[in-house]
Amino acid sequence: MQWDTEDSSFSSIQSAYFGNSPLAIFVTDGEGHGLDADWVVTKFSRSEPLEEALTVSVTCRPTLINRAPEWR
Repeated sequence: MQWDTEDSSFSSIQSAYFGNSPLAIFVTDGEGHGLDADWVVTKFSRSEPLEEALTVSVTCRPTLINRAPEWR
């Protein structure tokens, strides 16, 4: 994902990572079906290529902290 501090999705993921808190995400197939769960951001790694935009590599894992994952 692009490093963009003005993007609300980026800011939410960044805050969840540094705050060590779960983030509610619905991962969909584009047709309304998918996994609805609370996720923990386990990786938030910034890449700084010389001639391209700054990016961040993000890895999230479902968690049972607040609610069980549910397939919808």
